[in-house]
Amino acid sequence: MRFEPSPSSQLDIFQIGLEKASLVQVDNVLRDPAALVRYAANEARFSGVDNNLYPGIRAPMPLEYVEAVVRALDPVIRNTYRVEGAKLAKAECFFSIVTTAPDDLQPLQKVPHIDTTDNLHFAVVHYLCPAQLGGTAFYRQDKTGYESVGNERAARWIEERDAMLAKMPETSGYMSPSTPGYTQTAQIEARFDRLILYRSNLLHSGVIPADVPLNPDPNGGRLTANLFIAYRRP
Repeated sequence: MRFEPSPSSQLDIFQIGLEKASLVQVDNVLRDPAALVRYAANEARFSGVDNNLYPGIRAPMPLEYVEAVVRALDPVIRNTYRVEGAKLAKAECFFSIVTTAPDDLQPLQKVPHIDTTDNLHFAVVHYLCPAQLGGTAFYRQDKTGYESVGNERAARWIEERDAMLAKMPETSGYMSPSTPGYTQTAQIEARFDRLILYRSNLLHSGVIPADVPLNPDPNGGRLTANLFIAYRRP
């Protein structure tokens, strides 16, 4: 198997923010992580993303990798997030590379976001790039105090988010700890072959340093594997 899990992986679980949300971190995910980068460089076909706020390009990932990672993470998710009785519904996975210049960002790409309000939906980021290309940060919306957004919070979160966006200078770029209206609750540094997993309804944003070249080449760009794993109750 090309994308075999590493026997020396290290699992850590953190509680972040005032809401004490669980965040899973795994280092040394694959036996040969460079094989995944080679696949991205030589076999994957990247393109722009339609109807999606991801600020860059994406490509489908090999099914072999997706199956291996989901199989390994499923018991971790069930034990950590208490979803033992839920059924694994679906998993989506993409290679992703940030390529959008700060001046070209849409307003919603400048503030923290959620992927869904579904509490049984989980996001995974597998870093396949050096640390200096930036990790992932989590935030609290100051006006509401929300660090996660379920169905019951969605309307107010959107109202306050849009009110802040209306006041944001057009020249503002990627999210940073100094972006008005938000407080950073945690930041996970990128590390080659590090994986993090968290509920998709946590407010989060990629950490994109201002001086990072936005290289579309998988061998030099901010390459990540992004998985979205959904469960359903019987």
